[in-house]
Amino acid sequence: MNIALLKESFNMIAPRKEEFAHSFYERLFSYYPQTKHLFAQTDMRRQESSLMATLAVVVAGVERGDSLVPTLNTLGKRHSHYGAAPEHYPLVGGVLLETFHEYLGSQFTPAMQDAWSNAFELISNQMIEGTQKLN
Repeated sequence: MNIALLKESFNMIAPRKEEFAHSFYERLFSYYPQTKHLFAQTDMRRQESSLMATLAVVVAGVERGDSLVPTLNTLGKRHSHYGAAPEHYPLVGGVLLETFHEYLGSQFTPAMQDAWSNAFELISNQMIEGTQKLN
């Protein structure tokens, strides 16, 4: 994982993190209306904050060399209780990359996109693994 690029791009959106998160969910619901029911009982402002906090934890954890596996497994378990399924993760990953493109434009380099794509694949795999540990 290219932590330098993850951190750089995350820091670039940090001043607009609330707007970024709001745009992310608007895009997710617009492209994939079937995901909206997963958030029917959710305070979306709190959810938006949670998204950004989770991304911050991942970036900081990877930078420190922490093992994020237990955290991501737990997050996956929690998401499965909300109705998230493995097929939702690629949708979320694509929307996340697109939102980075929207906010950073040409500053979101192909290398940054690759870094986030690789990071999200690892994150989602660990979250999905967490759901499988439920049984």
